[in-house]
Amino acid sequence: MKKIIPVLLIITAQFLSAQERNFNEFSLVNLQNYPYRTSPLVIQKLAFKNELQYAYDVVYTSMGLTVSARLSIPVMDLQDIKGIVIMLRGHQRQNGYYTGRGTVNPARTYLQNGWVVIAPDFLGYGSSSPAPAPWEMHQFYSTINAVELYKSLLQPVFIFDSSVAAGDRITFPFRFNKIVLWGHSNGGQVALHFLEIIQQPVSTVLWAPVSIAFPENIAHFNRNLQWVRSFRENHAAQDFSLLRHLDKIAPGTAILLEQGTGDTVVPKSWNDALAAAINAENDRRRQTGIGLINLRYEIYNNADHNLNPYRDTILPANVRFWDNNR
Repeated sequence: MKKIIPVLLIITAQFLSAQERNFNEFSLVNLQNYPYRTSPLVIQKLAFKNELQYAYDVVYTSMGLTVSARLSIPVMDLQDIKGIVIMLRGHQRQNGYYTGRGTVNPARTYLQNGWVVIAPDFLGYGSSSPAPAPWEMHQFYSTINAVELYKSLLQPVFIFDSSVAAGDRITFPFRFNKIVLWGHSNGGQVALHFLEIIQQPVSTVLWAPVSIAFPENIAHFNRNLQWVRSFRENHAAQDFSLLRHLDKIAPGTAILLEQGTGDTVVPKSWNDALAAAINAENDRRRQTGIGLINLRYEIYNNADHNLNPYRDTILPANVRFWDNNR
């Protein structure tokens, strides 16, 4: 027992140190002034090709770390490409994960309709660098990854790794006419953070986003109540809450919010509250002459967390939404 007690004391001290760390640099207030950097997108290999797409595994740099992603280019003339969709997936287990998991199926419809798609794995997944500790802050790291990817895509630099065979190389767009956003579940929360940080009108589709405020989402999903309690004692939680920063979303931003009543992962009440908060923000903007957030809230009876069984109608509607909004 005498040998065990010092070890337990060391572990406890390390745990408390992590709990008491200052995370204010990742608050939504401070992330608006984060020193974002652009990065070339390095194409490491052609993962596969078919009559629909060339699917490449790519990497870029974010937070000084490597982030891997799946980049898919539709098989069509460059002039017919409408733009690029940044696809932010929901939570995935690391066991059995592969690049593009969580986005592959909806991406097919977007590709068929002339959109390039790119889906970052995020830190700790695919061939990305390990995620910084602690796990509880992962959505803020992912937000930085998404913003830096967006900024890199404004005037993209695609570089083929020397190992990519000449026959696997295609010509890439010099720039994209449109960059739009798709977020599902936890990726939807990242998308909302993204909009509050970049303060530019990026058309966004949200599938059942996790829209309760941080750190309540950690308490709900991770049930690490001790970590949440310590966080609240050491930080102003409202600085991290997406619901407190809706005023930062750019005027004219088009948001399509989609929620199923049969969703057992993200309760409908969360996104009812998000829609109500955006409507309240729009009421404030009407009084001050600020341009509105263009919200459309679609509710699907008995649809699950992946919006089944309505996806065959939802996916083409997503395309029309991006086509009709800047």
